[in-house]
Amino acid sequence: DDLDAIYVEGDRDDTYVYGAYFVSPGEAPKADAIFRSLHFERITLTDEYKGTPSQAYRALSREIDKSQKEIEALNQQIADFLTKQGPQLVAAQKRLQELSNNFDVRKMAARMEENKEDYYILCGWMAEDDVEKFTEEIKNDDKVFVVVEEERDKYFGEPPTKLENPKLFKPFEMYVQMYGLPAHNEMDPTIFVALTYSFIFGAMFGDVGQGLLLLIGGGLLYHFKKIPLAGIVSCAGFFSTIFGFLFGSIFGFEDIIQPLWLRPIDHMTTLPFIGKLNTVFIVAVAFGMGVIIFAMILHIINAARSHDVEATWFDINGVAGLVFYASIVAVIVLFMTGHKTPAGWVLAIMFGIPLLLILFREPLTKKIEKKSNKMEESKAMFLIQGFFELFETLLSYFSNTLSFVRIGAFAVSHAAMMEVVLMLAGVEEGNPNWIVIVLGNLFVCGMEGLIVGIQVLRLEYYEMFSRFYSGSGHAFSPYTQKTESNSKK
Repeated sequence: DDLDAIYVEGDRDDTYVYGAYFVSPGEAPKADAIFRSLHFERITLTDEYKGTPSQAYRALSREIDKSQKEIEALNQQIADFLTKQGPQLVAAQKRLQELSNNFDVRKMAARMEENKEDYYILCGWMAEDDVEKFTEEIKNDDKVFVVVEEERDKYFGEPPTKLENPKLFKPFEMYVQMYGLPAHNEMDPTIFVALTYSFIFGAMFGDVGQGLLLLIGGGLLYHFKKIPLAGIVSCAGFFSTIFGFLFGSIFGFEDIIQPLWLRPIDHMTTLPFIGKLNTVFIVAVAFGMGVIIFAMILHIINAARSHDVEATWFDINGVAGLVFYASIVAVIVLFMTGHKTPAGWVLAIMFGIPLLLILFREPLTKKIEKKSNKMEESKAMFLIQGFFELFETLLSYFSNTLSFVRIGAFAVSHAAMMEVVLMLAGVEEGNPNWIVIVLGNLFVCGMEGLIVGIQVLRLEYYEMFSRFYSGSGHAFSPYTQKTESNSKK
């Protein structure tokens, strides 16, 4: 009220209130000071604005439209230029990135100075094929010197692991990596896993229709999304289809095609002292025996590569364990097939000598390696401990073998579950409900497929890998891949 000025408010937005005040020239200094204290900011109107505010607004709008069109035209020119020069720009960017990565290698090198010149020393791992290419590439560069050291264990320790498998088996590397990469002196078990996993899955989930669904669905998903698990599902579905023909099952229907082998839920076999038993159970146990023997052979090969005398000859999975277990398998097969078994003293030798070798593996190994034979514990304690270890070994042979019964059990349960689905759909009455059949097949395919996949993986890890594979290796991670991942981040 004491200010001789008139204030008129204009527009408002989230940040400012726009307005104007009118004051006489004599009161202007006082009014300006007061409005500045209220944080008003003056907007100066230049002489370029002519006429009324509406006319000035229209003129500015026309200039804005004109400038916007010029900006669009320039953006189009830039886009045309980038389209024309795109390949050269991308190539230049990649080359600059490569040079930058090569320059950053210095951070990993030891720097030395000689005769006022800098030298950088790099030590690392390289694939043998890449060594030849690299030495050929720098042979004319007098400032680069390469020394290829073959005694890698002496100078650099444990070499890294780089898995290389055929494209068909590549997805199964995921299971190997989950357990652990092979050391440099271990064989890569990827192909073994691929074949046994797919085969066992097919036997436990034998159905032509559902197998084809897994084969096609997993194959398409792996082709477009490159998901390793989808590739595994596709391979497993292929074997499910094969066993579906062997079992005569297609989407649970067992009267459409004749089985090439047998029907799991019906076929029985008579064994001595046991009586009638489902045939797939017997075949599953026999298959498990063969897999265990093969895993022992792989263990012996890995141990021989590592020059481990004890693991090669006297371990429960070494030569002694292989002879013992193979002898048991041979006797069981002879007995069950009605053939004559060896004499008692032959059995005593077949079973006794391997067990003694396993019991005294530590002193025997020290004797062969010419090390000190001094025992840390007393002889009585050594024998007691060895006895319980042998007892545990015998139990493990028995439990590991019976563990493969689950292959037959799931083959039978799959057929039983599909019978339930068809019963609920009213197939026996001759008027099937196809919605129930479709939903039932999808449910069984999803739920039982997941359970079977987990059970097969358990067999791989606990009944097979534990016998021959340590998985103590570490991944080979090239420097170029590290820099590329860092640049993407």
